[in-house]
Amino acid sequence: MNCLETSVVSNEFVVQDQLEFLANKAEDAYPAKLDSTVIYANELIDKIRDEGLISGFEEQMLDLLGRTYRRMRNAERSEEYFLEAIELSEHRGNNAQLGDSYNRIGLLYRGIGRYEEALESYKRSLDFKLQVGNENSAAGTLNNMGALYRAMGQKEEAYDSFIQSIEIRKRIGEEDRAAAAYLNLGNWMADEADYDTALELYDNYYEIVSSQKDTLAMSSVSNNMGNIFNLKGDLDEALKFYIKGDSLFKSSGIKDNLEAILNINIGIILSKTGNLEQAIDFYKRAWVISEEYDDKESIGTVFQNIGQAFENLDEPDSSLHYYERAIEVFEPLGNQEQLAQIYENIGVIYNQESAPEFALNYLLKAVEIFEEAENDRSLANLYNNIGLSYYYLRQYNQAISYFRQSLEKATETQYLEVEERVTSGLAEAYNEIGDFENAFKYQQLNDVYEDSLLNLERVKVIEELITKYETEKVEAENNLLLAEQAQNEAIIERRNAENRALLTGILALVAAVLGIIAWMSYSNRKKRIIAEQKESLYQTKIDSLLDRQQLESVSAMLEGQEKERKRLAAELHDRLGSILSLVKMYFSSLDDDIKEKQPELHASFTEGNQFLDDAFKEVRALIKEMQEGAASGEGLEKDLNELLDKIAKLGIEIKSRIELDKKLDTIVEMNVYRVIQEALSNSLKYSKAELIELVLSDTDQLTVMIKDNGVGFDPEKVPHKEDGDASYGVGNMENRVKLLGGEFELKTKEGQGVTIDIHIPLVDNEGIWGTPDLN
Repeated sequence: MNCLETSVVSNEFVVQDQLEFLANKAEDAYPAKLDSTVIYANELIDKIRDEGLISGFEEQMLDLLGRTYRRMRNAERSEEYFLEAIELSEHRGNNAQLGDSYNRIGLLYRGIGRYEEALESYKRSLDFKLQVGNENSAAGTLNNMGALYRAMGQKEEAYDSFIQSIEIRKRIGEEDRAAAAYLNLGNWMADEADYDTALELYDNYYEIVSSQKDTLAMSSVSNNMGNIFNLKGDLDEALKFYIKGDSLFKSSGIKDNLEAILNINIGIILSKTGNLEQAIDFYKRAWVISEEYDDKESIGTVFQNIGQAFENLDEPDSSLHYYERAIEVFEPLGNQEQLAQIYENIGVIYNQESAPEFALNYLLKAVEIFEEAENDRSLANLYNNIGLSYYYLRQYNQAISYFRQSLEKATETQYLEVEERVTSGLAEAYNEIGDFENAFKYQQLNDVYEDSLLNLERVKVIEELITKYETEKVEAENNLLLAEQAQNEAIIERRNAENRALLTGILALVAAVLGIIAWMSYSNRKKRIIAEQKESLYQTKIDSLLDRQQLESVSAMLEGQEKERKRLAAELHDRLGSILSLVKMYFSSLDDDIKEKQPELHASFTEGNQFLDDAFKEVRALIKEMQEGAASGEGLEKDLNELLDKIAKLGIEIKSRIELDKKLDTIVEMNVYRVIQEALSNSLKYSKAELIELVLSDTDQLTVMIKDNGVGFDPEKVPHKEDGDASYGVGNMENRVKLLGGEFELKTKEGQGVTIDIHIPLVDNEGIWGTPDLN
C-alpha cells in the first residue's frame, strides 16, 4: 500500500469517528436537552451530506429529529423528518430503521387525531420488524396498536393487540419490557370503571419501570393511580399519589407537560377538600408550565378550574374573568362539552347576581351542546337553571316549561338532588300564576323529595352510628367479662383468706421471711465467691460503678419508672413492714412465757427471733434503697463530673470540657445524662479505650461529643435494638435524643474508635424546645 492509500484510509477512520461522536452526543442529549439534540443531529446530517457520504447515521438522525420535534409539540416539523427518514430508509433498504420510523410516525399521527394514518403506519412497522426478526420491538408496536384501537372504539382488536404484546415479551424472556402493555390495559380498565383491576395493572407497570429507574414513567403512572383513587372518592390517597408523582417528575430532570397535569390534579383535590386558595396556587403553577409548552387544552382546564375555585370562594368577578378566558381557549379547540359546562357555570353566577338576562345567553348555549350529546343528567340540571332565569324574569310559563323538562330528565336519571330543587321551583312558579292546585301538588312532591334526601343523609349517619355502636358494644362486652372475672377471682381470694387460721398465717409468714433470708444469704455468698475468684475484675468494677451510679440518679429515670418504684417501696413498707412489726411484737410477747414455761425451747426461740430481726433489717434496707434516688439534684454538670471521677479511678484517662450556662429542664437533664452514661458504659465495656473525651456546651444549641480511642466496630454488624444488650444501647440513645427534638450521629469503624455527636435545639435561652410528654 502506498502513502496516498494510507492517507485516504486514515481519513475515513477519522470521519467515521467524528460521525459516531456526534451521533452519541445527539442520542445522549435526548430527551433531557432537546435543543442540544437538534444541534448535534443537524451537524451530523450536514457533515454527511457535505462529505458526500452514505451512512446509516443519516436516517437515524432524521428519525431522532422527528422524535425531538414531536416531544416539542411541533407536529408539522416532526412529520417532515419522519417522512424523510422513511424515504431514505426505503431507498437504502434499511428495514430495521423503517420498522422504527413507521412506529414513531404512528405515535405522532395518533397524538394529533389522525387515527387511520396511525394504524396504517403501525401495521407497516410491525411487518418490517418481523421481517428483521426483532420480536421485542414488534411487541412494542403491538402495544401501540392496542392503545390506538382502544381510542378508535375497537375494543376486541385493542385487547388482542395488548395480549399479543405481553405474550411475545414473556416468550422471549423480556417481561420487564411489557410495561407499556400493562399501562395501556390499566388505562382501559380505568375507563371501564374496573378500578381494582386497573390499580393491579398499574402496580405491575410501576414495578417494572421502578426496576429500570425510569422516574418519568413512575411519575406518570402515579398520576394515573391518583386519578383512580379520585374517582373512588378516596381523596387522601389520591393526593398522596399526585404528590408522589410530582416529586418523581422533579427528580427525573426531564421537561414535559406532565408536571402541569400533576399540578392541576393536586389543585382539584385541594379544591374538593375546601383548600381553595392553595388549589388556586397549584392551578397557577400549572398555567405557567402549560404556557411554556403551548398546551392549549391544559391552559383552558386551568382557567376553568380557577374560575370554579373563585366561584366557591364567592368571588364572582374573578370567577367570571377566568371562565371567559377558558372560553377563549376552548372555542378554537372545539371542546364542546367543556364549553357547555363553563357556559352553565357562568349562567349560574349571573342568576345569583340577579342578572338572569345575561344568564340565559350562556345557559341556552350550553343546552345546544348537551342536547346534541344527549347528556340527560347534565340537561336535568341545566333545564332547572334556565327555569330559574325565566322565573327571575317573571316569565313564569316559560319557567314552568323548563322546570317540567328538568323534572322529566331528573326522574329518568334518578337525579334526586335536582328533583328536590325543581319541584320547589315548580311550586313557586305555579303559585305566582295563581294555579294553587299545582302549587300545592308540587310542594307536596318537594316535601317527599326533601324527606328522601334527608333519609339518605340519615341512613349514612345511622350506618356510621351502627358501626360505632357495634364496635363499642363488643368492647363493652369484653370489659364486662373481664370485670366479672376479676370480681369472681376477688371473691374466691377473700373466702380463702377468711378460712386461713391466724397461726397458719404466722407460720406461712415466717416461712416466707426465712425464704427471703435464705435468698439474700445465697445472693451474698454468691457475691463473695465472685469477689474471691476475681473473675473479670475489670468488668466487675465497671458494672459495679454503673450499678452505684444508677442508684444515685433518680432524675435519670423516666417518670413512670420512678412512680412505680416508689409505689413498690410504699407497698413493702405499709404491708410487709407492718406485718413484720406485728410478728416481732408477737414474738417479744412470748419471750418471757417460753423462758419460764419451756426453757428447753428458749434457745431455739431466741435464734428464730434473731432471724426475724435480720429479715426486718434486710426489708428496711431494701425499702430505703428503693425510696432513695441517685441524682444529686444539684444539676447535670455535677452529676457528670462525679461519674467521670469514678471512671478515672479505673485507670482510664478522661478529658472533659463541660460549659453549661443555661438552666435545663429536668427531663432534658435526665435524658442527656442517660445518653452520656450509656455512651461511656459502651466505651468501658466494649472499646478497650485508654482515653475518653467528653465535650458538653449550650451556646447556640446543646452540643454533646463523646469520643474514645478504642477498637471501634462495624455499624452494619450491630444487632437491632430488640436483640437486647448486644445492640450497645445505640437505639436507646438515639430515641432519647429524638424525644428532645435533637439529632444523633454515631461515627465508627473497626480499629478507629467511636465518636458520638449530639445536637439538641434551645429556645430563647430558657431551655430545650419540645420537652417530651412522658405521661
